[in-house]
Amino acid sequence: MVESFRDGNVHLHPDAQELFQQLRDVTGTSNVPIIVARSDQHGAATDMKKINLGQNYVSWTLEQNYHGFPSDLIAAGVAFTLAHEIGHITVHPGRVTNWWDEVDALPVDAHEQGDWSNVISDIMVNYNVSRGNNFIDQTSELSVALRETLEYGHYSKSFFRIAGTPGVEPFGDPVNRTIMSRFAQTGVNSFGQPVEDNRYTPPESTGLVQGDFNPGEPDNPNVATKDTPLFQQLMGYGRGPQVYPPVMYCVLNNNPDTGEPFPENWRTARLKKNVSIHYCEECNSYQDYQTQRGTCEVCKKNTTPQGTVSAGDYVVTEVMTFDGRTDPEYFEPIMTYKVNGIRVPARLFDELCPDTGKPCSMNWNYHYGYYPQDLPAASQRRKFQCRFLLLMEWAAIYSNRPSGYGGKKGKNAAYQFMQDMAYTLHTATVEGGGVGA
Repeated sequence: MVESFRDGNVHLHPDAQELFQQLRDVTGTSNVPIIVARSDQHGAATDMKKINLGQNYVSWTLEQNYHGFPSDLIAAGVAFTLAHEIGHITVHPGRVTNWWDEVDALPVDAHEQGDWSNVISDIMVNYNVSRGNNFIDQTSELSVALRETLEYGHYSKSFFRIAGTPGVEPFGDPVNRTIMSRFAQTGVNSFGQPVEDNRYTPPESTGLVQGDFNPGEPDNPNVATKDTPLFQQLMGYGRGPQVYPPVMYCVLNNNPDTGEPFPENWRTARLKKNVSIHYCEECNSYQDYQTQRGTCEVCKKNTTPQGTVSAGDYVVTEVMTFDGRTDPEYFEPIMTYKVNGIRVPARLFDELCPDTGKPCSMNWNYHYGYYPQDLPAASQRRKFQCRFLLLMEWAAIYSNRPSGYGGKKGKNAAYQFMQDMAYTLHTATVEGGGVGA
C-alpha cells in the first residue's frame, strides 16, 4: 500500500500547530517540517530532516476526543511523541564518531543489533526530552511550561485508554468505532449515559452545521473530500480515536468534567482468565503464574494462597503500585487491581472503554499483558524489547522523582523498581512464549 502524505500546517488543528511550533522553537528545529501520513502504517518517525506523524497523532491532539481528563494532560502524550522525534535529531544519535560502530558494538546477535540500538536510543531520547534537556532556553516561562507538559506526556502515554481507532484490526478498532458512530444520533452511550456530540462544528458564517466538513462534498457536506483537513475528519465519536484515563486514575479521582466520582463503567476491567492468587511476603508480590504452586517465582520461598477469581468484568475498588502504595501519583505502573476483595495482577486484565464497555488498548498492557496463546517469534522479540524499554524508562522516572520509589531516591529507587518488576517481566515473557528467535 502506498501512503499519501499531508502538510501538517493544513491537517493539524491550529492549536496543535501552535504547540508543535513552540516545541520546535525551543529545541532549535524550527525549520523541520511535520508531515502527516494518511494511514498509521508507520506511526511516528523521523529521517533527521522531517518528522512524520500517522493520522492518529492528529486525533490525539484534539481536546474534543478526550474524556475525563484534567486539562493539563490533554494532548500531553502527543506533544511528548513529537518531542521524542525531535529528540532523535537533537539528542541521539547525536555527535558520535560513527553511528554504525556504536550499533556493531552491542553485545547481541547481529540480526538484533539494529532493534536493540533503537530501544537504547529511545530510552536515551525519552529521558532527555521529558526533562527538556535539549531546550535552547531553559528558564523562560514557555520552557518551564513545556517541560511540565512533556513530563506528563512521558509518564501518561503508556496508560491512556484509546477506543474507536479508524482502520481494520490489528491496528484499527472497528468494533468500538462502529458502536461510537451511533452516539451522535442517540445522545447516549452504551450504558444509557448522556454524551455530547463532539464532532467538528464549522464556523457559523459558513451556514454549515455540526458534523459537516469545511470544505466537504458540495451536495453533501457530511462527506469529506481530499481537501478536508484531517483534524476535522478525525474529531468526534465514530470518526477518530476517543481517549480516556486509565482505571487507576478513575478509582482515585473524581471526573474533572463533572466533579463527581467516576461511574462504575469507568472503573471496570475484564479479567482474561480464571486465577488462583498467591502472595509472597518476601517480594511483596501477588502471583498467579507459578512453576511450582506455592513457591515464589523470584525468591523461591513459600507463598500463601489469597483466593480465586473467575474470568469476567469487575469494578476495581483499589489499585496498588509495585512498591505497595494504594494512592499513586497520576499514572504509574500498577501491580494489582483489587476485585472481589482479592488483589490480582493488573496485567491479567483488559481495560474497557467507559462508553462502549468493549476492550480498548492501553500501551503498557499491550506489551506486559497476558496472552492466552504463544505469540509469533517476531512479536515475542519485539514485545520483550518494549518491556525492557518501559522498564528502563520508569526506572529513570522514579530515580528522578522527588518522592522517589519504595522509600529510596536516585539510582537506589531505580534498582528497587527493576527488582520489584522481576516477577511481572518474567511471567509476561514466559506466558508470551519467550523472547523470540
